[in-house]
Amino acid sequence: MIGYVLSYVITALASLAALRRPLIGLYAYVGFAILRPQFIFRWAGDLSNLSLILGVALLAGWAINGFGKWEPGRSKPVVYALLTYTGCYIASASLAEFTDASFKAVLELLKIVLPFCVGLTMIKEEREWKTLLWVIVLAQGYVGFEQNLNYVRGYNTAADGFGGMDNNCFGVSLVTVFGAAVGLVLISRKWWERAAAGTAAALILHTTLLTFSRGAMIGLLVIGVTAFITLPKRPAYVAWILVAALVAVRLTGPQLLARYSTVVASSEERDGSAQSRLDLWADTLKVIATQPVLGVGPANWRLISYRYGWPPGKSAHSVWMETGAEVGVPGTLALLAFFGFAALRLWPLARKKVTSDNYYQVGASIGVILGAVGFITSGQFVSVVGLEAPYYIVLVGVIVIRDVHAHADEAAVSQVTAVTTGAAVVRTVSPTAPAAAARRPTRPKVASPGGTRLIPELGVRSQGRGA
Repeated sequence: MIGYVLSYVITALASLAALRRPLIGLYAYVGFAILRPQFIFRWAGDLSNLSLILGVALLAGWAINGFGKWEPGRSKPVVYALLTYTGCYIASASLAEFTDASFKAVLELLKIVLPFCVGLTMIKEEREWKTLLWVIVLAQGYVGFEQNLNYVRGYNTAADGFGGMDNNCFGVSLVTVFGAAVGLVLISRKWWERAAAGTAAALILHTTLLTFSRGAMIGLLVIGVTAFITLPKRPAYVAWILVAALVAVRLTGPQLLARYSTVVASSEERDGSAQSRLDLWADTLKVIATQPVLGVGPANWRLISYRYGWPPGKSAHSVWMETGAEVGVPGTLALLAFFGFAALRLWPLARKKVTSDNYYQVGASIGVILGAVGFITSGQFVSVVGLEAPYYIVLVGVIVIRDVHAHADEAAVSQVTAVTTGAAVVRTVSPTAPAAAARRPTRPKVASPGGTRLIPELGVRSQGRGA
């Protein structure tokens, strides 16, 4: 009951505040996108309109505030990759066979892209992107808490999925946010902040295992390897990685282990679910071969899957394969570049030596990289094109890239200005050779019988006798 009332209170207050300060609306909108109160408090009736109210207030506040300031800076490749993907998505929808389904999918994508643009143009300070990261992690952590609570009560609801997602889609969402939670633990300096971030990360990790998703498990393994590479090789960090690995192994029971082992099984030992994925991917490749540029249209693969012998509504069980079939190769590459460029741009910063000046940026970079590689990897095994959390995690990375390089450019300009100013001062103080010559006294000449000669006392020459 408290959560139900709190959802309405947050919606009302955040919607009003968003008209003046759109970021408040953005925090609430992103939190609800991950928390999905209409599923947690489903006994309270339909709460799906809460996100709509927040979204309208958010966009209205963005417009009232002049749409912010468009300054992607060094993060342009990431931002333009997302815009390119959106353009390909809309173009593909306009040519789709089933346009109603396609434009409904376009609307769902815009519900992600527009808030992303709001954050890009309105977030200006470090504390603002840190707040967004906290909202993402705590919202997913609370979902994990609810799933663990149900598990303790005797029913594993995570294995059935959450929020309209099946167990595999839910697993990908958890894996992506788990990477961000690790980054949040790194940038938390106060003990209670680190305890809150660590607790959320632990809940998310255990819930991921409870989903029984093989794709999510592979994503966790890739996150673990990436974390070992990127994290500073301090004893404390290495110890935490080992502890997390041991806990994950301990919580992986016989049923989970048997299911996960089919990922690397031979074709004779592979279960029907794993084999069907390979067959689905082969059929999506046939679609890509026939329509490589714009595909068959967003949300259209499931409507034509029966033509390839699958039940109507069958997903391709892969973000990348299904996107390729529906949006085409250019759109798929743009979406992959969105996540890939973010990780590549953040990699040098994540590998930097930690100082008091870059402490937060390094930790956030590691978190975004882990989230991105987790989504890219696990997304190969699950169709979750419209999942919100990965986009908002990359938004944090985009802002970090922009601000870090902007500050570096400003420092470089200041240094050049200082050097130029110093050189000008030196030129002003130090006389040049012509100026020195102009100030040197001239010795007058006088006539003498023997011609011109210098008279030392007067500094002049006199004329000698032979003149």
